[in-house]
Amino acid sequence: MEMRAFPGDRPYRVTRKGEVKKTSWPGGTTSQLFILPGDADLGKRDFTFRVSTASVDVERSTFTPFEGFDRIIMTIDNDLALSHDGGEEVTLKKFEPHLFDGGAETRSRGKVRDFNCIMDRKTCRGEITAMTLARGSVLYPRKGNYGAGLELEIIYCAAGRLTFRYGETEERLDQGDVLAIDHGLMDSRYRLSNEQDQPCDLVVTLIRSVPPVQVARQAPHEP
Repeated sequence: MEMRAFPGDRPYRVTRKGEVKKTSWPGGTTSQLFILPGDADLGKRDFTFRVSTASVDVERSTFTPFEGFDRIIMTIDNDLALSHDGGEEVTLKKFEPHLFDGGAETRSRGKVRDFNCIMDRKTCRGEITAMTLARGSVLYPRKGNYGAGLELEIIYCAAGRLTFRYGETEERLDQGDVLAIDHGLMDSRYRLSNEQDQPCDLVVTLIRSVPPVQVARQAPHEP
């Protein structure tokens, strides 16, 4: 089944910091930056993937399990220690991504702000990259992958200001704003740049659909 991120043929969407859905959990707050489909319910586990940031305001916490999902977490300020199913702790530094099984019993140690991606492993794969754009830097003036299956790029402005240009359109993203690009609908080049005096920190999530498994069938033997 073909999945599209936005209504109609629109190739991108900007979500401002004030428009982001926020919820509380026992250890802090969560800001949902993107979920597909848009009307999915996190509690019902009926989503393909979800991207969010969260504050962890307690020294120790236990993650909510997501059976059948893969997760990537990245701290965007302090160190974060994680253990899965009682195993050895892994300590993450700022902007270091960590992929793990969402169904594992995961415990954390450390007060941080983190970035999360939860993916239904049957339907998609993802990766997270953090980068800093210096003043005057331009990030990959590139063309989309028009006509592709699900191929989404979620760009979170963690600090500074980002300028996005697509055709005659220009958008400016401030700290906390989110730019989502559907590469399957992006039919011309776009560019991202930092035109401010201060560095711009970005966290970029790339999501691709998993092709359906093709089952080879043997031809019946002739009698």
